[in-house]
Amino acid sequence: MAYPKFLLLLFLFALSPTVGAQTKAQDLLAIKKEYQAIAADKSLKKVTLDNSAFLDTPTDGGRELSGYYKKGQLRKIVATIGLSNGMTQIEYYFKDGQLIFVYEVFNAYDYTESKGTFDYTKTSRTFEGRYYFKENHLGDLSTTGHNRFEDDALDPEKILLQEANTYSRLLKAKKK
Repeated sequence: MAYPKFLLLLFLFALSPTVGAQTKAQDLLAIKKEYQAIAADKSLKKVTLDNSAFLDTPTDGGRELSGYYKKGQLRKIVATIGLSNGMTQIEYYFKDGQLIFVYEVFNAYDYTESKGTFDYTKTSRTFEGRYYFKENHLGDLSTTGHNRFEDDALDPEKILLQEANTYSRLLKAKKK
């Protein structure tokens, strides 16, 4: 009689990674649908902070922080930061007050060797990152190119959650 129980346990054990993978895939699909719906929502109300209220230190190419609200609830934050060598844009998406997705890109200004300077009219995408959150934990990520989290000492989950919280507080204070 122990033989059928053994087969059942073996079957369940073999199935468990598949179930976990299906759950993760389902979670990612749900997050993708949610952030795409937020991105497409034209009814969101925009609140923008000026340069001095956004970052402590000035940047070469300016900066802007915007929050997008629906029925008083923050749904999206867009932080744009201009640096001497390019532009960073980070989008934070929220559902029920929790961070669910971060999309980050860096577009570097093209460098002209013959002139020894950047061409500020042309950029190349040198980084693109997608960070998926569930219950305030980084569940998955996908990146291409060099990014700010390459140093092993930097924790993308912690940093992105801190940024989202800080920017949310700044925007909330401006909204009042």
